[in-house]
Amino acid sequence: MITWADLEKQFHKYFFSGVHEKKITDLVRLKQRNDESVESFVQRLREVKNKCYSLVLDDRQLADLAFQGLLPHIRDKYASQEFESLSHLVQRISRILSPLNLRELGTKRCHLLMRQQAQIQMKSQSSAWQNG
Repeated sequence: MITWADLEKQFHKYFFSGVHEKKITDLVRLKQRNDESVESFVQRLREVKNKCYSLVLDDRQLADLAFQGLLPHIRDKYASQEFESLSHLVQRISRILSPLNLRELGTKRCHLLMRQQAQIQMKSQSSAWQNG
């Protein structure tokens, strides 16, 4: 019986030469930037993971990698939790970005994060409006 992972490996072996292939070390080195939202960091991690053609990670392993790359104050706050997937991680951790909790992060970072949240909301509302 052939698994999805086997099929994916065969596909990448056939269609890609590996010139631009990323490795696990590229994922481990990824760190959230000070001015980057959790959502943006996870998206960047997904993009790198998509270039790791021969790497097979389950959802929990990928969430663990993402968690290790988060800013230290976020990691510390959620160190006791386990995440089943990247979506679960984003959903849980995004709660700290609520306006009530932003005061803890300082005024400058607070304004930046609120701006990012507003942009995300505008994009999703625009998308919803366009899709009718």
